[in-house]
Amino acid sequence: MEKNAIGYNDLCEAVGKATLNLVSYKQEVTKEYIISMLESFAQIEYDEKRRATYIMAAEAMKE
Repeated sequence: MEKNAIGYNDLCEAVGKATLNLVSYKQEVTKEYIISMLESFAQIEYDEKRRATYIMAAEAMKE
């Protein structure tokens, strides 16, 4: 496997981070809010792999 490949665990970690962020701000945790949070993370992330992970996780949640 390629060193910079995005795996299932990376996607789960991104969704978990978005969920915890929503909980910490006392927001309702819904699929739509998680997707929105992931897209927000992608917009501010400097690391290309993490940005791609957030985008991929948001796309997976939309399915």
